[in-house]
Amino acid sequence: GGSTGAINSLNSLRTVGRSLRAWVIPEQVSIPRAWQAFDASGQLNDANLEERLLEVGQQVTRFAYLHTSDHAAEFLNKWEEAQKNPGGE
Repeated sequence: GGSTGAINSLNSLRTVGRSLRAWVIPEQVSIPRAWQAFDASGQLNDANLEERLLEVGQQVTRFAYLHTSDHAAEFLNKWEEAQKNPGGE
C-alpha cells in the first residue's frame, strides 16, 4: 500500500511480460495519488515526476524504433531466437 504499493504491481507485471517474451524497458514510473498529481488543465504538479515520465516515453520510443528498423532486424531476430536464461539451469 501507500506510495510504494504500485511498484510491487509494476514489478509483477514485468515478470509476466518477460515470461511472455515481451520487451520490458528498464525504467518504470509510479504515480502515487494520481488523482492529486495533475492540475485542472491536466498538467503534472511535480516537475521531477514529469521528467521521469518523459524519460520512460523516450525509452518506449527507442525500443519501438528498434522493432521497425531494418538496420536492427538482425539483432532482434537473434535476441528473439536466443536460449532462455543460458547457463541458469
